[in-house]
Amino acid sequence: MNKKFNIIIDWLKLIGIATLVAILIENFVFSFAIVNGESMFPTLETQNRLLIARLPYLYENIDKGDLIIFNPPNTNNKNQMFIKRVVANENDDFFIKDDILYINGKKQVEEYICYEEYLPRDYKHLEGTVPKNMVFVMGDNRNDSNDSRMFGFVSKDNIKGKVVFKIWPLDEMQAFFTYD
Repeated sequence: MNKKFNIIIDWLKLIGIATLVAILIENFVFSFAIVNGESMFPTLETQNRLLIARLPYLYENIDKGDLIIFNPPNTNNKNQMFIKRVVANENDDFFIKDDILYINGKKQVEEYICYEEYLPRDYKHLEGTVPKNMVFVMGDNRNDSNDSRMFGFVSKDNIKGKVVFKIWPLDEMQAFFTYD
C-alpha cells in the first residue's frame, strides 16, 4: 500500500513540475495566438495561428517592421491584445498624408500593406514625434485597422511579444524577421 502511495505522490510531483514549466514557458518565453480580424491583411488573416516570442522584449530593441502583440492603450481589459506592425520608434518623426507614411522625412516603401483605394478618416494622430519608450504602430490593412492613428503611441511596457512565425495554415507558414 505504501509503495502505491509513493508512486502516486511521484506522479503528482511530476505533473506539478511539468505544469509549472509549461506556465513559465507560455508566459515568459513563447506563446501562441490566433488572429481575429482583418487589420493585418494580407500579411495575416483571421484564424491564422502565430508563434509569439515573449523573451526578446526583456533585452532587445524593437525594430521597425516588427509585428508585435500588445495591450492597446486606454483599456482596462488586460486580456485584450492587438497585433500590429511597428512603423516608427522613439524619436522618429512621422507624417501620414493620403495614406503614405513618411519617417524622418523619407517616404516609406511598404510592400506588405493592402493596396485598396484609401478611405480618409478623421484620425487624431497623423504626424508627430514618437516619445521615449513608445512606438507608433499600424495595421497592414490601412482601411480596416484600429491603430496608432486612432489611439496614439504604444508604450513598450504594453508590448507582450513579437510575432516570430505564422504556423497555420501549414501551407502558408512564414517566419517574421526584420533587419533594420
